[in-house]
Amino acid sequence: MINWWNELDLIQQIFALIALPSTVLIIIQTVLLLIGIGGESDTDVDVDDVDGIDLPDDGLAIFSIRGILSMLCITGWVAVALLETELPAGVSIAIAIVCGIATLIGMAFLMRAINRLQSSGNIDVGNCIGKIAEVYIPVPAAGSGSGKVNLTVQEKFSEFTAITTAGDQLKTGSYVRVVAVNEAGVLVVEPIDKKD
Repeated sequence: MINWWNELDLIQQIFALIALPSTVLIIIQTVLLLIGIGGESDTDVDVDDVDGIDLPDDGLAIFSIRGILSMLCITGWVAVALLETELPAGVSIAIAIVCGIATLIGMAFLMRAINRLQSSGNIDVGNCIGKIAEVYIPVPAAGSGSGKVNLTVQEKFSEFTAITTAGDQLKTGSYVRVVAVNEAGVLVVEPIDKKD
């Protein structure tokens, strides 16, 4: 490692001093995220106007800790690598800076795409109306008590509390149709006619 450092010229050493700590911090941050520490601690600063371009307020955070560290890392390592080539130093540095800025913007778009994949996971019970459910725990007749039914709603297999206005108890394994949801979020179900 020391031999590698001594073989670098001064400009390469400066860029290596930028690249090494940012790389170590990215690795530490990644390890912490993998073990579940610091998932929401990334400080993002939303920028509404970059060089006169109005950005929509859709969660695009150009400057974030993750983005800045990635920019410094890529800029540093690209500069160290390109300064080894026969390109002029100014061209090598310019290419490295462009790569770093592209990384910064790319990270912003990547994080926005990842955030769009998240969902609250809440199920809108109103989406159950009209669906077929299977009785899991018997539902007493004429609203005299509640039971449980299983059905798939919003692509999730879920269990719901249910009541019925039917005159007969709905037995385990029978199929019912959800006709309403009461104010408490309990499903109102009816047995499916044999001809359904």
